[in-house]
Amino acid sequence: MRARTVACVLLLCASASPALAEEDSWVLHKRPPFVVQATALFGDGLRFNNPYRLSTVLGSDAQSVSRTAAYVDFGLATAFGDPRSFQHGLAVRASFAVEGVGQVVLTPSYLLYRRFHAFGFWGRAGTPIALTPNRTWGLEAAAGAAWFVRAGIGVAAELVGDVFWGTGTRDVAVATYPLLSAQLGLIVSYEVLP
Repeated sequence: MRARTVACVLLLCASASPALAEEDSWVLHKRPPFVVQATALFGDGLRFNNPYRLSTVLGSDAQSVSRTAAYVDFGLATAFGDPRSFQHGLAVRASFAVEGVGQVVLTPSYLLYRRFHAFGFWGRAGTPIALTPNRTWGLEAAAGAAWFVRAGIGVAAELVGDVFWGTGTRDVAVATYPLLSAQLGLIVSYEVLP
């Protein structure tokens, strides 16, 4: 009786294993599934501290919240892992001011990405490095979404929060500059699926 039970269990496992192997076959591939993306976004934001050099003050005096310079943001990103779940990867963004003082910011960041049919969602955490006019750095967190009009071409939107450290003042040795930005543009995505 025991021999029959063991034989039945072995037969069930043998018959089920091809289905399981096929379902998780991406694990066995030499090249796991991945996604590569390019973005081109246009953005604007708010600056919450020491906005003396900004052209558009939104409050009653120079210490009020101000609008930052409008900018364009170009990015490349890649993420790896099971496309049925969250994928992890890296993103690099380059932002260029299109008004006011010329400024260039380069941001390498960690990327968490998830695709649901025609929609994609991501979060980023990185370190923006202002290259011009004055070199400084900060921390950045962003959340974005895309609606793919075609399989790999879509419309993207992102909300970005930054904190930069800069030259001190008479009151503060190291000044911090919090920013909140929103950007909208295009995304092109190339996905390799199992």
